[in-house]
Amino acid sequence: MIRRLYTLLILLCSTAPLLAQSYSNRDDVFAPKKGQWQVSVVLGSGKFYNEETNYYLLPQYSNTGGEIGLPNGSGENSGNFGSYLNLGSLNNNNLVNIAGIQGKYFISDRWDINVMFSMNVNITPKKDFVEGEFMVDDLVIPSQKYINAQMTNNWMTTIGSNYYFKTANERINPYLGGALGFQMARIETNQPYTGEEYDDDEAVPMQVYIASGKAGQMYGFKVAAVAGIEYTITKGLLLGFELHPLAYRYDLIQLCPKGFDCYNAGHHNLKIFEMPVLKLGMRF
Repeated sequence: MIRRLYTLLILLCSTAPLLAQSYSNRDDVFAPKKGQWQVSVVLGSGKFYNEETNYYLLPQYSNTGGEIGLPNGSGENSGNFGSYLNLGSLNNNNLVNIAGIQGKYFISDRWDINVMFSMNVNITPKKDFVEGEFMVDDLVIPSQKYINAQMTNNWMTTIGSNYYFKTANERINPYLGGALGFQMARIETNQPYTGEEYDDDEAVPMQVYIASGKAGQMYGFKVAAVAGIEYTITKGLLLGFELHPLAYRYDLIQLCPKGFDCYNAGHHNLKIFEMPVLKLGMRF
């Protein structure tokens, strides 16, 4: 009996270092290490300002009247910021949408520095109005409508740092951190020759009375806490989930009619559990 216990003790003492070495090797393979890079595709609701309502950023006025301000208001009434700040919600999250690309660099086994970036730029060249010919009934030449020259910019970038926690399962790595964010939306138009005339004493092109260019822009600055978890599917390939438990954002809207002062409006926003996203990444 004593001999069997002695033999078992020798086996345990000899295999314990091997087990520890095996765990250590797995940890080296799956857990993040100092000097590694990580690139992830961020899937979820886009973080741009509502692109469908960019035209709200264009001042509405004419040579005879109109107001410059937020939408949903009339006359001197106040408008509503909600038309601009539609950034998605917890109930409307498209997982097949690419919200951006995130890059990380691990300055230690526990700490990373990360940057996320996304953009959408659209440019439409102008087209002048071409007058048609309608004098001959059986040979009508239709007029051609004009198209405003337009450029829209939507940018978003975030920089932050996270602290990774080690768990018993080296494939699972939760983390906490913080992030600073900036986003911008801008639309600018220039009206070509439109064929429209203002008839006072004599007909003159409308552009004589109204500036051809209009522009509007919106900026957002954000400070947020970050919480997430990553699961290493296989060496170098991982799946993650991330959200902002608490976030503060300040937005500034500027409507910029040429020849007039800019219309400025500010907005403060405090959110909890903001921007849930999935991440599919590679670590190398």
